[in-house]
Amino acid sequence: MSSRGRVRDKWAQKKWFTVLAPSAFGYAEIGMIPANDEESIIGRTVEISFYDISKDISQLQIKLKFQIVRVEDSVVYTQLKLYELTRDYIRSLVRRGTSRVDAIKDVITRDGVRLRVMAMAVTKNRVKTSQRKAIRKIMFELVERRASELTFDEFIQQVVLGNLATEIEIRAKKIYPLKKAEIRKIKVLTPTYEIPLKLPSGQKATV
Repeated sequence: MSSRGRVRDKWAQKKWFTVLAPSAFGYAEIGMIPANDEESIIGRTVEISFYDISKDISQLQIKLKFQIVRVEDSVVYTQLKLYELTRDYIRSLVRRGTSRVDAIKDVITRDGVRLRVMAMAVTKNRVKTSQRKAIRKIMFELVERRASELTFDEFIQQVVLGNLATEIEIRAKKIYPLKKAEIRKIKVLTPTYEIPLKLPSGQKATV
């Protein structure tokens, strides 16, 4: 048999699986992946833009990384592993004459999921060190408070929809007007397989 024939046979033996986004993203279908069996899929990661889910061009700068934690029949369930803004988008916010203030905080959501949240604020003009500290303190306080009040899914939704960033802008303008505030990155520190999985049926399963 020719090498082309062997490659064709190898692909013919694979099964296709439908990949669903986590519950925080409404179990949106985000693609299909081939695999020989279900076990070989567990642990794989899938990277997409939030635009692929929302179809909103204004959310093209949001990158999401999901990890596969469960397979049922031909359906693959995932958990969020990473949320991140693109470097090009971040660079577009920080211009000469502005100040960038960063705040990195490890938090625990109401349902016990550990996150490393990286927030940033860009002021309209350069600010003093004391103003930087005051703005950073606001970001620390808001991120920690919202995490403690909200479940993992709720917190992620507030970030993706821009609500938490808006809160930071409103609070921080009392210190100095902001050009923009963003949650630029979230790392999920709790292993994805330890986070209780919510299935579309409403049942929970731990993988």
